[in-house]
Amino acid sequence: QVGSNISPPTGGPVAMATDSARLKLEKVYHWFDTFHNTEPERHPGKTGCCLTLLMVPAVLIYGIVWFVQHQQKPPVETLVIDWSISYGPYPMKVSCHEGASCWLYLSGCESESSGRCISLAAGQELELQMCYSLAAREGLHAWWTGSSSGISIYSQAKSMWMKQAIEAGRSSMTYVKTEDKTKESGEWERLRHEWFTMYLSSEALAPEHSGCQEHRSGAYAAQIVMKPEFYEKTLEKLDFIVSLIGEVGGAYGIISTIFFALYILLWNVENANQKSHDQSLPVTAPAPVAMEPGAEITTTPKAEVTPPPPTRSATDDMMVEHTREAFV
Repeated sequence: QVGSNISPPTGGPVAMATDSARLKLEKVYHWFDTFHNTEPERHPGKTGCCLTLLMVPAVLIYGIVWFVQHQQKPPVETLVIDWSISYGPYPMKVSCHEGASCWLYLSGCESESSGRCISLAAGQELELQMCYSLAAREGLHAWWTGSSSGISIYSQAKSMWMKQAIEAGRSSMTYVKTEDKTKESGEWERLRHEWFTMYLSSEALAPEHSGCQEHRSGAYAAQIVMKPEFYEKTLEKLDFIVSLIGEVGGAYGIISTIFFALYILLWNVENANQKSHDQSLPVTAPAPVAMEPGAEITTTPKAEVTPPPPTRSATDDMMVEHTREAFV
């Protein structure tokens, strides 16, 4: 009926649509509100959803800033000092000076180059397998003739070979192995071997062996010993996936803790305001049922109560019997 003021009955299409929309909204709150699960009495709501939606961009912004800084950050350098006697041999490039004839003999340790006299012509280069010797008179002995300059030792710098001339006398060497894992395999800087010499004395200790004995007379002599420690340096960038999980995971934990504290504060304020509002509302009687104009109010009459029939006692029966006999 057009213009009717009667409300639609409960369970009608409008009520069903309203319930369906409410259930969908509750599902949305449930999925987006990441704070309501901590305690059961805090149901999903708009406050938790808003804080969750604000927390996600904060974590993403932190992740982007970290990624940019990670790409610009230099490699991490690790330096390990170890005993030379525990490892080896160690590759060392040597050469004989122009205009000289050189002979080398390595003793006191085991390598492919030890225990034999090695002859080098003028300008010739050789990769020697150097090793550490404990005895003071052992190590690498060199003799040369034809020039005051004898052998040279090369080190792999970052972009070129560095040549160090060995003077007659006694010298020590420090070995540094550098592995740059940020470079591709086969590149110059991927693996470098560097030797740093230190001049100790103008006189070399005479060896106890007889190696290269036929070339010693009248030749310049030098003794080169390796220091008891060597340095192994590694350059590498931290694993991106592991670093990303650690950094972003830690940031998420800190940010979620801050937002959870903010959520608790807002939830308590909202809960207190709701209770105050409920207490300020007046108590109202139930609303009367709406009636159609002109409708008659029918009432159901009360049922009449019929009294029970009177009952006669034994005395009444005797009186009736005596009266009947008197009339007879």
